[in-house]
Amino acid sequence: MGSENRQYLERFFPIASFIAAIIGPKCEVVVHDISDPEHSIVFIENGYISGREVGDASTDLVLKILKSEAYHEEQYIANYKASGKFGQSFRSSTYYIKNDQNKLVGLLCLNIDVTHMEVAAEWVQHILQGEPNPYVKPAVAEKSKEEKQTTEYLQGNADDLLQHMITSVIGKLKIPPERLSSQEKIEVVRELNELGVFLLKGGVSQVAASLSISEPTVYRYLQKLK
Repeated sequence: MGSENRQYLERFFPIASFIAAIIGPKCEVVVHDISDPEHSIVFIENGYISGREVGDASTDLVLKILKSEAYHEEQYIANYKASGKFGQSFRSSTYYIKNDQNKLVGLLCLNIDVTHMEVAAEWVQHILQGEPNPYVKPAVAEKSKEEKQTTEYLQGNADDLLQHMITSVIGKLKIPPERLSSQEKIEVVRELNELGVFLLKGGVSQVAASLSISEPTVYRYLQKLK
């Protein structure tokens, strides 16, 4: 990261501390430097919540943001769901940090641990409404709407993050990787590319190993997708 961008990001360090102090110990606040996805975390408050620290990697959402370049049209994304490696549930928000030339240089991310709040809310709902009526079906439309929301997986280790992303994509196919056709493997590579997997240095080698193909084959697939 250039010294100019570093100084720009450092302006947000006290803001991150300020936010964490207001919301409390269940709120993790992170500043990411997007120039180094493998070690993007340059500042973090209450990192014990997710188990991450300075020098840890980006998340799957950060990679997706960088790949899709949605930040050109938005200033932030707010109140989406995230999950942690310890099984927690988070309500998260991300602000796009841009320099004076309106170029994205970093991200300011808030992750509020709502795990216990969800349990408490379910208990309160049970008290207010009693046992759920077995004849009342859940609202499918609401569930569908929820599934379309942005999600994130808070993982600090780049290799573990890669494996999580690859497994999530391959797992949807319900077929062992070695039984996938060439076209199906190309589609897997296409989806992983859209998610930003190949922005990480180990992306090609881990995808190749997971699909039981060679690294040159992965590069060939990527070339076809251009």
